[in-house]
Amino acid sequence: MNIFNDYESWKKENQEFIYQLVKSKSKTISRFTSVIAVVDYLYEKHLHTPNLSEEEEIFFSTGFDYIYDNFYTIKTILDYKFNNDFVEMEKHAKTINLLLYVHEFQSELLNQELRSDDLNRLDDFEEKVSAHLDRKENIPDAYFPMLDDIVTPIFQKLQIEFQPIESIFYEVALEFGIYKNNEQDIYNAIFHLQKNKGSN
Repeated sequence: MNIFNDYESWKKENQEFIYQLVKSKSKTISRFTSVIAVVDYLYEKHLHTPNLSEEEEIFFSTGFDYIYDNFYTIKTILDYKFNNDFVEMEKHAKTINLLLYVHEFQSELLNQELRSDDLNRLDDFEEKVSAHLDRKENIPDAYFPMLDDIVTPIFQKLQIEFQPIESIFYEVALEFGIYKNNEQDIYNAIFHLQKNKGSN
């Protein structure tokens, strides 16, 4: 089984959940809708043109890994912290998005040579964010600059210029013509792709 078959299987297995998130314009996925759109676009292109370029295959693989991990986290939160209550979960989208950002930083730093206290600060912050979800509270806005204060010195020390995956894929979506400019609602592009897949 290749990665495109893996993606198709994942889509079928999670079809109802994905459809619910996209159709409702869920805020829990708002920041990485461009990643979903690019991955779906490349999957559709693969069906008609099996030989994607090496760059396109890298985008597909990277994007699929990213949305797989994020959807898994969101689904786990929905099931175990909100008893499958989608509406209640959406009320805490800000906290969930911050938690996903923390996970992205942790993943980026996983293979870097860091002092344990650097990683501990990030892990401690993750626990604080998770605790708010456990109590079904949204995090204060001050938590966002707090995260910046933790990760910025780490990346500066490592001399790494970090660019979030969703920002990269936003530019890729523009390049592929999935949507035309900042004014267009990318949910429309995703929903169109989801409807096409659902009719197969």
